[in-house]
Amino acid sequence: MLNFNLDQLINNIRSVLRGEAKGSIKFLLVLLLSLIIWTGVYLQSDMRADAESSLRTQESRWRTLLILGDEYKNLSTGNNFRPKNTGEIDVAAVFAQVSERLNLGNRVNRVTPDGKNQSIEINRLYAEELTDLQKQLSNLGVIFQAAELRALPSGKERLLTVNAIIGAVN
Repeated sequence: MLNFNLDQLINNIRSVLRGEAKGSIKFLLVLLLSLIIWTGVYLQSDMRADAESSLRTQESRWRTLLILGDEYKNLSTGNNFRPKNTGEIDVAAVFAQVSERLNLGNRVNRVTPDGKNQSIEINRLYAEELTDLQKQLSNLGVIFQAAELRALPSGKERLLTVNAIIGAVN
């Protein structure tokens, strides 16, 4: 009996698709129109979701650009390492900027907070680089409060390893 009902169902579907059954043309038109409307709604909602996502991304990029612009303005005035309401210097930010400027990169082994100060370790420094580091830090209000230097031979040169505590000038 199951085969007969399945065969009957298949024959009914064929007759509807061929347009032989009464009202089958209207049914197919309604079905086709419904499919077109459903596809349009789906595509519209998908495009809207993409547009909203793109808008959020662009807004985030704009906010980041504004923040970078403010930081750039502060760089030119020299106030970039002092929080607006206090006279304190951000020692970590000063060190990060100076080490980037001097291209210390992977030679900076350790930077850890030590209260208001920072404990740093830098390997393979030339004496001139250490002098430049000290000058640039002091120009921005950060000094070496304590330091341990080790000289290691490297060919004809001697490279320095520095362990130091740096902090703001009081």
